[in-house]
Amino acid sequence: MASPHFHDTHEIVIAATLWLMHRYQKTGCKKLARMVEQHLRWMRASATSPVLANACERLSYEWRSVSGAARPVPPPPSLH
Repeated sequence: MASPHFHDTHEIVIAATLWLMHRYQKTGCKKLARMVEQHLRWMRASATSPVLANACERLSYEWRSVSGAARPVPPPPSLH
C-alpha cells in the first residue's frame, strides 16, 4: 500500500498530529503528548484558512478525549 501524498504543510501537520495521537493511545508516552500539543499550537497559530481552523478544533477535541484532559480532576480531599 502506497503512502498518501500531501500537497501542503497543513495536510502534513494534520496527518502527523493524527499519527502522534494514535501512537500516544498505544504507548502513553509523555514525549508524544508534548509533540501533539506542539502540533495543535502550531495549527492554532497558523489557522488562516477555515479548513485548518476546523481541523484544529476537531483534533483538539479528539486530543482532549484521547489524553484524558476532558476527564474532570477530582478535588483534593478536605481536612475537617
